[in-house]
Amino acid sequence: MSEKRTENAREVSRVASPEEGRSRLSRRGFVAGAAAGVVAGGLEWASFGGRFDHRRAPGRGGAAEESAKERFAASLRATEAGASGVVHVGHSTHLLALAGKRLLTDPWFYDPAFGALSHEVAPAVAPSELGRLDAILVTHDHADHADLRAMDEMDKRAAVIVATADLAARVRARGFSDVSVLAPWEERALGSVSVTAVPGLHDIYEIGFVVRADDRSVYFAGDTRLHPDLPAIAERFRPSAAILPVDGTRLTGAALHVMTPEDAQAAARTLGSRLVIPSHAEAYFSDPIAGHLLASTVPRARRRFADLMEKELPGVACCVPEAGELVTL
Repeated sequence: MSEKRTENAREVSRVASPEEGRSRLSRRGFVAGAAAGVVAGGLEWASFGGRFDHRRAPGRGGAAEESAKERFAASLRATEAGASGVVHVGHSTHLLALAGKRLLTDPWFYDPAFGALSHEVAPAVAPSELGRLDAILVTHDHADHADLRAMDEMDKRAAVIVATADLAARVRARGFSDVSVLAPWEERALGSVSVTAVPGLHDIYEIGFVVRADDRSVYFAGDTRLHPDLPAIAERFRPSAAILPVDGTRLTGAALHVMTPEDAQAAARTLGSRLVIPSHAEAYFSDPIAGHLLASTVPRARRRFADLMEKELPGVACCVPEAGELVTL
């Protein structure tokens, strides 16, 4: 009888052992899952660090991009013939033509920016095809506004005006010799054109720019959200045109970082400009995690801004240019 109990105990032990096996399997599964998470996280981190290139070659490929390139060439011919205006290159990159000078704002041509953003609409041309530049204006040190790889292909004779000394040092390292750092309300003369830095409000330090020549002035707002210095900009400069960000970038669970279309319409009312152009609304999240979990933007932001302007400020011209198109002043 004692031997039988011992045998029964062994049977119970053998019955219990699969649970132990499942426990060991569960631990193995956990380890495997954790390892997969580490690998995925590492790939995601590498993506955000720019290790993977989501680039669409700017100004090349496809009928739409060829059309943009042709528009840009026509716009340059018009500015060379004396037209003053804003040539939309893409996203926040615009070519300002005033008093014979050509100034480029916030260059972004190559992807990925932050390893997460790509161009929804490719830039009108490659950076090497911009031609002569008198100045490059950079509002802040974000990858979709300070594309140093692209700047390395641009006219190195251009004066570069930036927001911080750190960015200035990196621009000089790319071969630009005339690099200035302007604080808000400081001014730099470029022949008959003056460039004044103005305050901005973003998730990092940022400035905007007011470019003036003759009786024309253009306010380029960069990435800012609404801020209390807009009335002072309006009072000091009365900009005839304003280029305003509109896509309402917001990190999940955090504050708004860029004007929404409604904010931009309110800014236009404060500024009193006769012409407004939406900006910073032609990027999409090429990284799916960023697009679904980390940040959001307003869909069709440029069109929504134009509709709001037509409804709320019908006396103000609102132009939504295609890549390469010239908006005359």
